Amino acid sequence: MKPSDRGNKERLKLDQMLRVLFRLSKRLTVQLVNGLFGEQFASEEVQSIHYGNSEFVTDAYDRIVGDLFLKLTTVRGTYHYHVEFQTLNDQSMIIRMFRYGFEKAVELAVGVEEDNEPQLLAFPRQIVIFLEENEAIGDELAFRLRLPNGSETVYTVPTLRYWTLTPRDLQERRLIALLPLQVFRSRKSMRGIASSGRSDEEKRRLFAQEFERLKAVVGQTLDTIRDLHQQRLLRLGDIDRLLRVLDSILKYLYNSYGDDQQTEEVSRMIKTFIDPEVLKRGRREGEKEGIQKGKITVARKLLKLGVDIGTIVEATELSEEEVLKLGKEK
Repeated sequence: MKPSDRGNKERLKLDQMLRVLFRLSKRLTVQLVNGLFGEQFASEEVQSIHYGNSEFVTDAYDRIVGDLFLKLTTVRGTYHYHVEFQTLNDQSMIIRMFRYGFEKAVELAVGVEEDNEPQLLAFPRQIVIFLEENEAIGDELAFRLRLPNGSETVYTVPTLRYWTLTPRDLQERRLIALLPLQVFRSRKSMRGIASSGRSDEEKRRLFAQEFERLKAVVGQTLDTIRDLHQQRLLRLGDIDRLLRVLDSILKYLYNSYGDDQQTEEVSRMIKTFIDPEVLKRGRREGEKEGIQKGKITVARKLLKLGVDIGTIVEATELSEEEVLKLGKEK
């Protein structure tokens, strides 16, 4: 496989993982839209969320593909949004955002005409989420546009400097769906170590240090997910998807820069946190054997995984005394 082909394949895989974060429960997706665009939607007033076409073919037969387009149908009306994820600081990004927005506006305007009124092209609200640290990135991207009549306007798109946000920041801003991306911040450092002219021994030492920092970030992210679950702000289905994306990004990093031992060590951190699949199997067993027996089955499996007593009590609704008693069984 050519390096360019490998790079495109990796980019496609990352794009797929990132899109999953916008396909969580309606409540989390609405919170994400509110947090990114400064909206104030209540979950109950959003009637539907539609994920729109993101591939466009221009009149010159160019194919351009955006990351994510959403349409929210609410009791107040219909709203359109466009989100792009970016790793590097690409100077042409603002031009691409204009092209994406224009193509979506044309798509939405097809067949819509007002009597004696010029046709309206309405761009979706847009944002670019920059994942990797780069101090050259400001609060917005912009370019000047001169119209045929000589007048000028400035086209702007706000940015989210993701690397500046901690797991607690994401929790406070209700950007919970973006929690797994915390571990992505290590990629820039790892790529720098790999491409440096240092000796192999020095690279191994630096990679070991970076993976220790990465483990700390994973721990903070899992702590935040645990707190949200205990506060009943995060459902098990959403936890399942968040952990899957977190695990996928970690595997991408470790497969690129780590070793098998490091990969297994971090995977255990996630699996022993709480495995939603265990919970699902336990619930299915509970339907067959009775609600109480199902709760006990789930609790026993979580105990074997090393999950703390408080989380098990929250997940199963058994009393602390019942869980402690199960923990003493041989």
